[in-house]
Amino acid sequence: MSKNREAGNYKEAEKAYKKWHDTNDYTYNAAKTAVKKSSLSDYQMGYEQAKKDYAESHSFKGFPKKSVNLVNRVTQNKAIEIERYIDGYNDAKTKISRAKK
Repeated sequence: MSKNREAGNYKEAEKAYKKWHDTNDYTYNAAKTAVKKSSLSDYQMGYEQAKKDYAESHSFKGFPKKSVNLVNRVTQNKAIEIERYIDGYNDAKTKISRAKK
């Protein structure tokens, strides 16, 4: 191999690098596409999380709904996903709380 490098032939090194790069691509786009997108809506994710929390610990988390509403008003709904998640969580929390009475 050193004979090839001395002669200016880097084809083997180029192939080895390409093979390594293809299997070890840590770029932003590769990471972004590697993340599995959920098919659930934000609301449904919150709803499911509340059910899971109750099943695991018979308790719920508290979320700052009023603060998120304020942030949405100020930022033209930049945190709408969070608001929908909280709505789903709170709806499930209410439903579960009523059912256990």
